[in-house]
Amino acid sequence: MGELRGAGSKRNKVWFFLGLAAVAAMGIPCLILGEDAIFNYHDQLDGELIAYVLQARHLFRGDILPEFLGGVSKTALTPPAPGFVLLFLGGNYAAALLLMQMAGSLTGYVGMYLLARESRVQEGIAMTAAVLFAYIPFLPVYGLSQYGIPLLFWCVLQLKKGRHIPAAYLYTACYALTSSLVLVGFGLLGMGLAWLFWLLWRQRERVLPFLGAWLMLLGIYVAENWRLLGELLGKGDGEISHKSEYVLKASPFLSTLWQNLTRGGQHSEDYHFLLLVMTLAALALGAFLREEGVRRLQRRAGVCLLWNLAFSLAAAFWDSGAGVFLRNRMSALRAFQVNRLLWIAPTLWYLAFACGGMICLELLLCRRREKACTSRGIAMAGLLTGAFCGIAAAVTGIQILMAGDVKSNIQMLRNPDYGLLSFRDYFAIGVMEQVEGCLREASGMEPSEYRVVSLGIDPAAALYHGFYCLDGYSNHYPVSYKHDFRRILAPELERSDYLREYFDDWGNRCYLFSSECPGYYTIEKGGFFFQDYRLDTGALKELGGDYVLSAAYIANAEEQGLALVNETPLETEDSYYRIYIYEVVLPAGNMEKEG
Repeated sequence: MGELRGAGSKRNKVWFFLGLAAVAAMGIPCLILGEDAIFNYHDQLDGELIAYVLQARHLFRGDILPEFLGGVSKTALTPPAPGFVLLFLGGNYAAALLLMQMAGSLTGYVGMYLLARESRVQEGIAMTAAVLFAYIPFLPVYGLSQYGIPLLFWCVLQLKKGRHIPAAYLYTACYALTSSLVLVGFGLLGMGLAWLFWLLWRQRERVLPFLGAWLMLLGIYVAENWRLLGELLGKGDGEISHKSEYVLKASPFLSTLWQNLTRGGQHSEDYHFLLLVMTLAALALGAFLREEGVRRLQRRAGVCLLWNLAFSLAAAFWDSGAGVFLRNRMSALRAFQVNRLLWIAPTLWYLAFACGGMICLELLLCRRREKACTSRGIAMAGLLTGAFCGIAAAVTGIQILMAGDVKSNIQMLRNPDYGLLSFRDYFAIGVMEQVEGCLREASGMEPSEYRVVSLGIDPAAALYHGFYCLDGYSNHYPVSYKHDFRRILAPELERSDYLREYFDDWGNRCYLFSSECPGYYTIEKGGFFFQDYRLDTGALKELGGDYVLSAAYIANAEEQGLALVNETPLETEDSYYRIYIYEVVLPAGNMEKEG
């Protein structure tokens, strides 16, 4: 491997900056499109982005978010990467999201490149692994939670060697501020603790620098999440989380384990299957080479694969029948998601791939070193494995591009009528401004003086524009509020087993559902209208509801206690939504009861 390592820094820089340019290019379509860009909206625009928006609006101002769910604790919307809240202070939320995407992808690229090079991987292979990793379509709202792990691991290795210690501490602090304790931090802290015990057992030197970094990571996470941790430990305001009513459903252990190993978990799918097959083949063939450098690569790849096997086993057990049995006997931890350990796995898969690719290169070059290779057949096998390595990387790259937003935004540039929801579409930009003006004219009130709920429009759109909402998406809010909101929904929940189980057994989406279109939270303007929508208007009024913003006409609105405010629906020429505003008035029966 000496001849590869001695290639010089000039070639190293060429490979590095070539890959860096390829990663930077991914942001160009979004930069051109602006608010017309496409971002994955599931678990991103519908909830996490709103967490940043509202936390930025109320930064250092009290413990309550008055616009959300009638006014709840800030822990109901905890940003996954608190440090990135600062990007949202300027009010250009599409630009802030793009900056998060680019910060994540570029950090992921640099980290994976350095980590691979630290493993003595050739520059071109390191660049390939790093570019593939940077393009994985992780959701940018999670900050550096996933993209930032390779650079964090590189910093750990530097601390072990006593190199770049100030930079390693600085990045560790940065990572803690821009990642999530709940989603990935707990796993990283656990890995760090296991490694610390390993170093102590082996009596390795330079344990203290790593211990300092670990304590820094822990301390910042605790400081960021002290309210949430206090509530989980029963030190909060006494409110019980709606998570206490989660109905846990078991998954088959073996099929879940296979999925974890070959595809990944929720929001951590990284398209690594072909890379894994290639890596295993390279490790097997590498056994015929006796060089210490190859042995080192095998050990590092093997460690990566073993960690991922452990993560996959733990996640599969936690979601299995036995795991659910144990969780139902826990309290605060019953809703804890061990499968978030799989968020660490992509870093390890792609590092193992880089090591496997380097072993393939060594196999191809083994004929130049007579003592290292005992058979010409090994070189031929290396050639075939190297060819498969290239094919696997190319196919994986295509899969990643097809799955991510880059392809969609290129399509949007080519065809402005492309069918997917854009950022502007999702948040009804240009329409919600009309809604606010209409309500100001009709009521003379500002948004802070009335409360709204949304039907056929994700409540995130109203929250984005500053409305005070009784509905929203949260994974941690009072169960008492869930019960109050359920009274409003009860007539529709009784008509749909799917909606009743969805709300009662889970309940993160505190939305106005409809049995006429179950599972649809956004209704595009067109011919659809609600023919027989039912809700408990009295319960809505008791909760403080004043207006319903509906994406479709409600034919039976009057008998449900809803009065149409605007005869002409509010829309723009190219808007996704057409919005009707209904005032909440008590129907005759309820008015008699009130009297």
